[in-house]
Amino acid sequence: MRYPCTSCGLCCQNVSDVSELQELSGEGGACIHLDERNECSIYDERPLLCRIDESYNAGLFPQFTLREFYEVNANACNKLQKNNNIDHKYIVIIKD
Repeated sequence: MRYPCTSCGLCCQNVSDVSELQELSGEGGACIHLDERNECSIYDERPLLCRIDESYNAGLFPQFTLREFYEVNANACNKLQKNNNIDHKYIVIIKD
């Protein structure tokens, strides 16, 4: 099972909201590595925190089961999408 990211790009457009990623915050709070196609220009070298599955597997969030961790991230994604009126096709759904 992998986190079902829908690639809406909102997390990358709002890194200023994450204290651990403040140094990556550029104009308007977007990541300085977000390119004109709304893609990460350093995808293979992006911070561990930007890699949901790998950050969990690295033990950064021992207080959660994997499913709980996915649900926390999905709730944050979906709230961000709702607040930005993003198309419902990007809603993150955690399946069993």
